[in-house]
Amino acid sequence: MTPHMAPGATVPRTAGVRPSVLLLSSDSRRRYAEDVLRALALPRGAIIQFRYETDYVAGALQQAIANGSAVGRRCLVTFLADRESPETEPFVVPVRFATVVATACVADMAVFRLRVDDYANLEEFPLSEADIRAKGGWFVDRLAEANGGRWYPATTRFPDLHLHERPGDDPDAWLGVARRLARHPTYRSSYFVRTEEPLLGRDRTGTLDAEGRLHLSDGDSVKMRVSFYSDGYTPAAKRLVCATDGTFLKIASDDSYDVASRYDTVEFWLRPETLGFDALARVGITLAADTRAGPAPGGDSLTTSAGFPVVVRRSRSRLLAWVSASAAGAFLVALPAVLGPGVQLPLRVLCAVCGAALLAVANIVISHAR
Repeated sequence: MTPHMAPGATVPRTAGVRPSVLLLSSDSRRRYAEDVLRALALPRGAIIQFRYETDYVAGALQQAIANGSAVGRRCLVTFLADRESPETEPFVVPVRFATVVATACVADMAVFRLRVDDYANLEEFPLSEADIRAKGGWFVDRLAEANGGRWYPATTRFPDLHLHERPGDDPDAWLGVARRLARHPTYRSSYFVRTEEPLLGRDRTGTLDAEGRLHLSDGDSVKMRVSFYSDGYTPAAKRLVCATDGTFLKIASDDSYDVASRYDTVEFWLRPETLGFDALARVGITLAADTRAGPAPGGDSLTTSAGFPVVVRRSRSRLLAWVSASAAGAFLVALPAVLGPGVQLPLRVLCAVCGAALLAVANIVISHAR
């Protein structure tokens, strides 16, 4: 794959820039439908991967992959269903903008790694199913014309929906996409998830880097706020779960929430372990049917799963404080023996006590500080 930016660098927002790549996902396979839910659920800056057989990638885009110019392009991830149905018009809903950060061709597959950005602002996009399908019929016709009558779900030539001209607030834009997706039978009983950017201590936003990783010090605390929404009541029990590796990054709150309403916001707290080395962990958010009491009904089987890597770095300032306190403590403990019996006993005892106190602070307080 072709790297786009150096690790640790952040990517500027590109609101207002017309996307030059269209990536379509459908409901023809369960994984494709869940890719749409994942794209909607990920926090800004996270990485998602789309794969297409090369027969479904337009020639111009294949050439861009080959020469590396596809990397850095802005794309629009869109849900399209019922394109070949003889009974109804196609159903099209734009979902989210993203930036191509890496591409690769593996055997007969083209792989796109995307860094998700703004949600599509659908204020002026149809809301009813009939109107969405009418728009979908127009869109598919124009898409075929732009590509010489061929069908490509991954292409650089597609009709402009002018969505990039209206950047919107994330919660409202996310809800607008979710409400329109729920008009299709595939998502009619689904719960849609939105994961906000992580909040560090004192409610600082933890921005993901160019590789979609969150960087933490071992003294940081993390809050993950997750919202969910369903367009209608579903009797099947659902659970929202936050999971980590459990070794380098642990959950400091309840790790699950029983979903009993159509919409709500849940907060999960995380804390990294105090380490003697840097470590790579992962946090994942999953909303799925609660199967503890039995299998899920067929219509409620789609799972929303979103996650991103977390780099836990040992605090350099804490390491320096620990080394300094340990060295000073060891020196003071050894000082009475160095000075010998010629020095007054109270002074030797005082040095030993102070040294022992510094060692205790270094090994108990500093090394386990939160």
